[in-house]
Amino acid sequence: MSWSLLFIEAFIAAFALILPGMLASRAFGVPFKLSLSFGPVISVFFLVFMGIILRFVGVAGGYFALLISLFFFAVVSGMACYFRFHGRSAFFDNDIVSQLPYLCALALSVPVSVYFFVRGIGLPDNFLQVYDNSFHLSVIQSMKHASSYSILSVGSYLEAGSEAFSPNASTGFYPAAWHIIAALVARTFNISVMAAINLTNFVFVAFVLPLGIQSFIAVITKDDVRKGICAAVVTLASTAFPWTLLYWGPVYPNFAAFCAVPAVAAVFIWFMQSFEEARSVCTVHCSVLAALLFGMVALVALQPNAVFTLGILLVPSIVVCVGGLIERQLLRKQSISAKFAHYASRCLVLFAVAIIWFLMTKASFLQGVINFHWPSFTYIFDAVWRSFSFSFNENTPCILLACLVVLGSLWALGNRSFRGYFFVYLFSAVLFVVDATQDGFIRHFLTGFWYTDQYRVAAMTALFSIPLSTLGLDFILRKVQSAFSVSVGMDRSARYLPQALCIVLIACGLFWPESVNPSINNYSPVGFTKSVLNYMYSIYDVDNNLTSDELAFLGEVKQMAGDELIINNPFDGSVYGYAANDLNLMYRKFSSFGKGETAVSKQIRHGLDRISYDSLIARDVKKAGAKYLLVLDYGENGREGVDMPGYHKSGWTGIDSIDDSTPGFSLVLSKKDMRLYSIE
Repeated sequence: MSWSLLFIEAFIAAFALILPGMLASRAFGVPFKLSLSFGPVISVFFLVFMGIILRFVGVAGGYFALLISLFFFAVVSGMACYFRFHGRSAFFDNDIVSQLPYLCALALSVPVSVYFFVRGIGLPDNFLQVYDNSFHLSVIQSMKHASSYSILSVGSYLEAGSEAFSPNASTGFYPAAWHIIAALVARTFNISVMAAINLTNFVFVAFVLPLGIQSFIAVITKDDVRKGICAAVVTLASTAFPWTLLYWGPVYPNFAAFCAVPAVAAVFIWFMQSFEEARSVCTVHCSVLAALLFGMVALVALQPNAVFTLGILLVPSIVVCVGGLIERQLLRKQSISAKFAHYASRCLVLFAVAIIWFLMTKASFLQGVINFHWPSFTYIFDAVWRSFSFSFNENTPCILLACLVVLGSLWALGNRSFRGYFFVYLFSAVLFVVDATQDGFIRHFLTGFWYTDQYRVAAMTALFSIPLSTLGLDFILRKVQSAFSVSVGMDRSARYLPQALCIVLIACGLFWPESVNPSINNYSPVGFTKSVLNYMYSIYDVDNNLTSDELAFLGEVKQMAGDELIINNPFDGSVYGYAANDLNLMYRKFSSFGKGETAVSKQIRHGLDRISYDSLIARDVKKAGAKYLLVLDYGENGREGVDMPGYHKSGWTGIDSIDDSTPGFSLVLSKKDMRLYSIE
């Protein structure tokens, strides 16, 4: 598959994700510009909702039913827009000039994303060979096969009949909205799961995030076009977000959720600002409130911690809106001064936010997340430097971006409208410092919502820095404008030329692809990110469990075994065969198993080599329906890559002990240290 074809399909997928939700948002009363960015969020909600409904009513062809329902959703939303705006108000309620930042955002984000995907990931079918990705791949492949898209029934064994051999038969809730989109993409375009993942991620980074940032900047700056153009330049400039989340973990669902946060925040802020107008609460407000509720559900379905990220980002607007209401109530008492009422009302709101934070840290359903532990890795002064220089968990600072944030911070501190966003960024930077340096209660209390994961907290900090770097670049442009405004004889259009040139220079500084000297390429943020993506996604990575030879061997296994069930040890790299080669594997993800493991799975893992003389083992294998055994690392010295978490050699003795002479197995395919046995 070629990148050109994948990108064409990505534009189709982006259109299908944006349009239905955009029409619905507009019908709910969201302004046109905001609906462009909020559209994907509403579409995600609809897909999640319909996936649950179709699974509940037992619709067999869930894929076709889901696509048809999405089409009808777009049609009905379009009709609702027609009846709402026909003869009353304009569907396009903004002028062309106000759309310019959105066009600039896409004009920059698409080529930058294309560069990172083509030069970084390499091939459309390349994928990460890491622990979490085995889960992502198997869930998407299982959704694709079973046409089941419910986040309430997520698992790697959704196909009919798979309960006979599933090592852990249970399915349950998982925030799998991102997986649903990837599975639909894979099925619609008939591409591999790996290509579908890369396509889905491209849509989120090239379309969803830039449009969301534009809407967010528009509502906090009162549709300032120049600030919108500045935001278009800096949106993708940080390596911590979005690029690092494409290889760390990978936490693809969190990546997608963070991409959607600005769009939801923009509509929330616009909704709160609307109460400052003369009109009272009406049907428009109620319908927008319903749309916001759907947006919140979509964030939860993508990754629940995005709701907490959204909450932090909304604190300045909540303080202004709710604090203003409290202040007006306090001013009714003549004994209270205006200054006291102002500060007291804001402090009350912040205190309420702190109470909510504390109560959420005590919620029983969040304890597994909050108490998850990642080790700290540095000391305080280094962590402060890392957060300031935007190197975070890596070693490549982005000094130019840091300077823009500093300029923007100074400007924000002197402007009441933007001051709150400086403190939001500062708070998130403190969270990173705590997360990187501390171990104990304070760390889990402050960063537990994000699994105490420094990469997710760093991504959040980078996301919160975008308004400040936008203000910093805008400050530079205003100084350039002032410097050239004294020029006489220069027509009005020519006065924008110095600002345009300045934007081009800043963009080159942020996105210059390679260092002049290749030996210091790692000091170029873009060059470093491209190199890491290239290394992590390469099939030739020395840390890989699955090599290029083994991947080719799995293709031969597919031709011979067809759809028959194959027993495997997932830790030898065969785990990726389910998604990469459509092999019907018994073990489809890395797992340490546990109390939920079936008796059949335990017997096979520990005693498969005894099949010729142990009737219980033979019975269990027959019950599971297994016909083949796949071994990719034959012999003591055949193991490639690094051992994944959860691997214990003693847990796989029944499979690893089998060789060419073991009774009950016939060698049918062999190449180097790779074997396929037929189970007699």
